[in-house]
Amino acid sequence: MPDATIPDRFIRVIDHIDSHLESVPGVKVLAGIAAYSPYHFHRQFAALFDIPVAQYVRLMRLRRAAHALAFRTNQQIIEIAFQAGYETPEAFARAFRKIHDQSPTDFRAAPDWENWQAPYDKLRTVRARSNRMTTPSVGDIAVIDFPRTRTICLDHHGPQAHLGHTIRRFIDWRRAHHLPPSKAATFNIIWCHPDDTPPADFRFGLGVATPNRLTADDANMGLYELMLPAMRCAKLRHIGSDQMIGDSALRLYRDWLPQSSETPGDFPLFFQRVSFYPDVPDHEAITDIFLPLAS
Repeated sequence: MPDATIPDRFIRVIDHIDSHLESVPGVKVLAGIAAYSPYHFHRQFAALFDIPVAQYVRLMRLRRAAHALAFRTNQQIIEIAFQAGYETPEAFARAFRKIHDQSPTDFRAAPDWENWQAPYDKLRTVRARSNRMTTPSVGDIAVIDFPRTRTICLDHHGPQAHLGHTIRRFIDWRRAHHLPPSKAATFNIIWCHPDDTPPADFRFGLGVATPNRLTADDANMGLYELMLPAMRCAKLRHIGSDQMIGDSALRLYRDWLPQSSETPGDFPLFFQRVSFYPDVPDHEAITDIFLPLAS
């Protein structure tokens, strides 16, 4: 849940850093945004978020770099290094290895999917405390008629920690079939709740809207056709980090559904990805959450 005790001026600092990762201004400028003396800004930031501001900036940059290395395989490592604020690939490689115990090149070739998000757990706390838009009001939820939509899907089966591997396979397949997110809508099917599902039974669907037909090679890869039916849905737009998307989904079930007189339909919760991290800053990523309703 967002923390109302965090002053708005420090939330503005977080937003400014997140929006300017390639060229984060110095402490004097950040302190000015917070209307604090530079002498006291460091201590206050660390007291509020339990992380020094320099470490926050470094982790945010390296997290975005890790996502780019894993899922934007057509982007050159030197470009990722510059976007992470490092003047040379060597400096970037040293910093990245310190966090991931892999060089950027080795990580791209074979990411340690089991542990690749662990170095950034501290950022989840900052995001939860600072993002006031993470948990929208019930009035932000609308009932809409979702159109029948044909998709091609690839399911991830197994521990959630390994989901990144399936995501990369799906991205590579989409790239090979000329189905970029700018032209073909992206969906996630939430077949089960990870907290209530044994890791071996976890299932998560990755889908793309397309009229294309599957080939035998596609089917051998595990891809299949899935028709999203025409249905009434409660729709909630989540703006911000995936780290907090569960809070938004919870609002649909916990707060909106009991007072709506609606009944869930016979189809799982699903997401439509409108804009993606790391292509946009983490706090600007957009995901539409759909809760199917009975007719």
